Amino acid sequence: MLIGAQTAGLRGVDNDITALSKALEHWDFSTTRCQAENASRAGILDAYERLIAQAGPDDAIVVHYSGHGGRTNTSRIQFIVPTDYAASSPGDFRGITAAELSLLLAELTAKTPNVTVVLDCCHSAHLSRDPDQAVRAIGRAVPHHVLAAHLDTVRRRNPRLNSLSPQGNPHAVRIVACAPEQSAYERRNGAGIRMGLLTDALTTALSEARQGSPAIPWASVIDRLRHRVLTVEPRQRPEAEGPAQRLLFDLREADPVASLPVTVAGGIARLPGAPLLNVGPGDEFTVTPAEAPEPVLATVTVSRVDATTAWGVVAPAGVVVPVGARAHLTRTAAPTLPVTLPPVPALAAAVDAAPLLHAAGEVSGEVSGEVSGEVFVEVDRAGGLVISDRFGPLRAPRPPDADGVALVVRDLTRLARASALRRLADRQLAALTTPLTVEFGLAGGRGLPSTGAVLHAGQPIQLRVRNDGTDTVYVSLLDIGVAAAITLLTPASPGGERLGPGEEFVFGRNELTGEVPGVALTWPAELPTATPRPETVLVLATSAPVDTRVLEQQGVRGVGSPLEQVLAQLRTGEPRDLAPAPADRSVRFAVHTIDFDLVPSPAPPQETVVFEVDDRPPPASVLWGRSPSTPLAVRVDALVVHHDRVHAGTELRLDIVAITPDETRSHTEWFTAVADGQRLVLKNPVVYQGDPQGPLDLAVWVSPAKGGDVPPATVDSTHERLCAEAGETVPLHRTTILPQEGGQVTARARDFTLSYRVTFEEGTDS
Repeated sequence: MLIGAQTAGLRGVDNDITALSKALEHWDFSTTRCQAENASRAGILDAYERLIAQAGPDDAIVVHYSGHGGRTNTSRIQFIVPTDYAASSPGDFRGITAAELSLLLAELTAKTPNVTVVLDCCHSAHLSRDPDQAVRAIGRAVPHHVLAAHLDTVRRRNPRLNSLSPQGNPHAVRIVACAPEQSAYERRNGAGIRMGLLTDALTTALSEARQGSPAIPWASVIDRLRHRVLTVEPRQRPEAEGPAQRLLFDLREADPVASLPVTVAGGIARLPGAPLLNVGPGDEFTVTPAEAPEPVLATVTVSRVDATTAWGVVAPAGVVVPVGARAHLTRTAAPTLPVTLPPVPALAAAVDAAPLLHAAGEVSGEVSGEVSGEVFVEVDRAGGLVISDRFGPLRAPRPPDADGVALVVRDLTRLARASALRRLADRQLAALTTPLTVEFGLAGGRGLPSTGAVLHAGQPIQLRVRNDGTDTVYVSLLDIGVAAAITLLTPASPGGERLGPGEEFVFGRNELTGEVPGVALTWPAELPTATPRPETVLVLATSAPVDTRVLEQQGVRGVGSPLEQVLAQLRTGEPRDLAPAPADRSVRFAVHTIDFDLVPSPAPPQETVVFEVDDRPPPASVLWGRSPSTPLAVRVDALVVHHDRVHAGTELRLDIVAITPDETRSHTEWFTAVADGQRLVLKNPVVYQGDPQGPLDLAVWVSPAKGGDVPPATVDSTHERLCAEAGETVPLHRTTILPQEGGQVTARARDFTLSYRVTFEEGTDS
């Protein structure tokens, strides 16, 4: 069953359904599609119930959802967004909560345990910095009271809800587009088709498996699609749960793919299924008879990779490879960064010689979306070489002479190393399973999300890691800065901070005093300050000490564990061996990422007023939602007084402050003879009209009708003045309206409800 809810600006959902339907047909699936009006809440639930009723014990079933996700603002309740979601009302919620989906899945796996669930959506809407890329979550958290009655009904009607395993359904393989705090995106792929990144990667991986080696476990497919997604968008990490060792659409389990079938003709080896192992040009295989580890008959060096197969040169020449021979991956080349280059021969030659770089479009098998190269070098008007990425120039121009070219290649190599490290992910079948708690925030205790925070140069951060398991772990912190410099943040423990069961490590804490002053963020002097940039802190937890200094040094001899070899390869660009490590050197690891946007300017003063209804979008959405903007008008329909228990008077004032990047406006309305239950209509309902040139901030107060009109001022200053002049003041509503974000808004507080409309009005100004 393929569910596609193409709503609220998404344009790739229907393409997802079409592509996945074709991919599954090659696996002999018949598909049922829920799209358009059939992807309403009632349509989805009805289709799911029919699927359960028709399921047999030997059936293999796939349930896929593509569309928006959502969440509540005061809890971790998540839901998917059907096509009729906009028709929701307090008594008629049209989303489908995670609890309801879990109950349906439990019914389905009771009929057949061979179930795969794919959710290409997310529940945290961090606005994309790429204008061609859309996030798959509704932009604002839903107030909890909107879901309260609905959830109570779900609990009453489904007493089995409390019996569901908190670890999830043990029978179903579940693939989600990203971690709970991250965003999932859609964009155009290499073929120019707009799709969800997860679905695009999944359909490709299923096609590779069907044409190559279908008897592979889900773990290998998950590793492959995670690699593809991270290559295009490092801040979206697909996750998986359930029995990942199962073969695709099968209940049988298998070990990870350790070898591939190989045939040889004319000195060229063909390796079907190689892309599932993330094989690329330069990788090396040894060839043995059937599954026997010996004797080694030949070696294959990969020269070309397409969507399903790798080809390579066989040595020694003329060797006879028997039918049924297997190829074992023994050395892998370093991942390289595609760079769009100007027509400068010396630069092209230098990039070609650099082990971690290649000219965009010149390597077969590049991941869709990366072919054009997100890093490019341009020649400015003075003839200088300028390195830029999607955020702008990375430093001042370099001269076009030999020394300048060498510096450009050095800078590009640093970017390549940072790009590869951002994509580092724990392997599905070799992941560290010890539970860890990772908490990130500003020094002083204010917690921040692990993805989507906006910080300013000079602000001090802290990071706390606690070992919640029973085994000792080692934790290293690596910073990938705004200029792509990689810095080990735990230099006193290059093998990782040792954490026994229950122990914690706090980055930013003074171990002598126990205080946590934090570590201030800095902006590199040579980096232009025109735009904010992303920064990443990598939390690397391992089962044994791992020397992460290899990323800061020119190379450390005697690097032992496979993970250390991966890190060393990111530094040197040299191929790494894949020979099995001794048992005592086998290191399991887990990767936790902290992604935030760093603004080069100091942080503005923090607002101290707490509003009863604060539905401002995530800071990253505000940061990257500055343009293009459109003239708009904000019209207040009414202020409804439910029970004015604070003021207990008959005269009220309503104050609204509208703040744009360039100006602040204020609006005051006065009401007399006010009674509980009354609907107050404004004399001048237009509280803002014009082009905000970016986000528009609104702050609303209800106070006794005392004092005079409040002049335009900051939110804190306005609040202080109202408290001083009017007395008991209710901070009612705080929000930020992003460009192109309109519609009806209802802010329900304890005693009041404010309703207003945001409409776009071309050519309006005031």
